[in-house]
Amino acid sequence: MFEIFTSQLIEAFKQPLPGKNGQAQLKPYLKINKNIDAPSFIKPKEGAVMAVIYPKENIPHLLLIERPLYDGVHSGQIAFPGGKIEKSDASFLHAALRETHEEVGIESNHIQVVGNLTEVFVFASNFMVYPFVGIMQEIPTLALETKEVAAVLEIPLLRFFEDGIIKEKKIKNALGFNLMAPYYDLDNKVLWGATAMMVSELCAVIKQHQIKV
Repeated sequence: MFEIFTSQLIEAFKQPLPGKNGQAQLKPYLKINKNIDAPSFIKPKEGAVMAVIYPKENIPHLLLIERPLYDGVHSGQIAFPGGKIEKSDASFLHAALRETHEEVGIESNHIQVVGNLTEVFVFASNFMVYPFVGIMQEIPTLALETKEVAAVLEIPLLRFFEDGIIKEKKIKNALGFNLMAPYYDLDNKVLWGATAMMVSELCAVIKQHQIKV
């Protein structure tokens, strides 16, 4: 089953992405106007993340991390492994693979990269984030960098298609103003913001190409 999923996902990522339409369902918004976009800065910082998918009992699972609590804009948030582009990185993909190894211990050569998702601008931290999707054929052995990762979540992809998984509430962002935030309710863990938008687009790819998860 997972082999079929892998081959179908690889083929799907050869086609055009859903893009912003795929992200829209999980995009936070101002209550006064749902269509106002956060302005992007002239030169935002750049980051890259990796969405790693692998089989547990032959069922595709998605790896997410929970950030530690700290004095910063992403304190305690659910995210993909990833981080800031360094001068030594040859590409956004290289950065995503490097950060994944540093944060959760997965070797780059164990990940089959199937493609990228649409970049997401994070207004609170002035980051343009470039997401990638990778597949592993086995459950990874994880080694967490505890300064960056408090815990991991291994979520069956099927969960993101369940009725009632998407909820909405008011969330105060790191800049101090309130947003209406659609989010995935993962057993009382709140997945919202940029990462939720990336997951939403990944789900749109899967749904568009009728891939069984």
